Amino acid sequence: MKKNILIFLSSLMFLFVGCSEKYSDAVEVNQDFIAVMNNYIDNLEKADSAKKIAGAMDEFADAMTKIGPRLKAVSEKYPELKDENNQPEVFKKIQKESEEMQKRFSTSFMKTMQYMQDPAVQKAHQRIAAAMQAMAR
Repeated sequence: MKKNILIFLSSLMFLFVGCSEKYSDAVEVNQDFIAVMNNYIDNLEKADSAKKIAGAMDEFADAMTKIGPRLKAVSEKYPELKDENNQPEVFKKIQKESEEMQKRFSTSFMKTMQYMQDPAVQKAHQRIAAAMQAMAR
């Protein structure tokens, strides 16, 4: 699951950063997505209980449920951005930012593992998975 989330996040980072007015909607959605991810990571880093982890995960699931359709729409609108071998220069510039976010996410996600037996955390995790699957359809 962790590997799938990291791959998904990496793909989104590359897919949704626009490089001109043509991609202005992709830029906007990407900025919103980055804000959602940073907020989720911040919340996970601060969490010190199963209740707080579940709360952070639920908030993230809510945000992804709202932003997911926008991400999917932009992905369908600009299929050319999926070609990793032919990315605009701006995509290359954000690689470092993406890698840093992935490191932070990986570390914070590992923190959730100690609470995964908690029913509220399990339920929140299922909500995140459902939000991600809805975007893939």
